Amino acid sequence: MHLQIRLRLVALSVIPIALAGCDDSSTPAGSGPFGAPNESRLLAPFSGEWMFDLERTLEAQKAAGVSEANIARMRKLCAGNPQIGKMHPDMTIKGNEAACSGLPAGEYRFFAMHEHDGKICGKAWHHEDRFDPGDMSKCHVRLKIDDGLLRFEIRMKEGLPDLNDPDLRSTPAVDLDSSANCEADAPSGADWSEWSTYVFARKP
Repeated sequence: MHLQIRLRLVALSVIPIALAGCDDSSTPAGSGPFGAPNESRLLAPFSGEWMFDLERTLEAQKAAGVSEANIARMRKLCAGNPQIGKMHPDMTIKGNEAACSGLPAGEYRFFAMHEHDGKICGKAWHHEDRFDPGDMSKCHVRLKIDDGLLRFEIRMKEGLPDLNDPDLRSTPAVDLDSSANCEADAPSGADWSEWSTYVFARKP
C-alpha cells in the first residue's frame, strides 16, 4: 500500500506515516537506488547528520500560519504516540543525497540546485523507501542554515512522476549557475502541496 507524505500540518492528523517509522539511524548514506551521491558545491555546507527538532519545527509551522489548534494537536499526537515516530525522520546529507532514518528508510536526491533569497533552492526525487525506486515523488526544496539549525522547506507533488517530465527523462545537473528558471513558487502542473518547514539540529 502506497503511503503519501502529508506535508501540511493540518493533514498530519492521519499520521501513521511510514516515512518516520521506527528510529533507526544505522542506514548508511550512498546505498540507495541511485547509487553513490554526486558532489555538490552548494549543498556542501549541509553535509552531516541532522536530528529532527519537533518544537522548533512547530514554531516554524506556526510562523508560517498554521493555527494554534493544529499546533497543539500535533504536539499532543507526537507526545502521546511515540510509536508512530516523528513528523520527519532524521537525515544524513552527503553530496546531493539526504538519507533518512526509519523503517522503511527514505531518501531525497537533490538536483537543479541554485542560490537565491539567501537559500539553496532546487528539486529532489523522494523515495519513502529508498530501496523501492519505483515509488517516487517529485519535490521542490529549500535549505538554509540559520543559527546552526537546518531549515528544510519542501513542497511535494502528489502521485507518481509524469513519465514525460523532462527531469525524469534526462539527468539534470546537481548544481546550476543561475536561478533564472526557478519555478518553486509556481510549479507547473497540478496537485502540489503548500510549502512546509522542518527544522533540524546537527547531531553532536
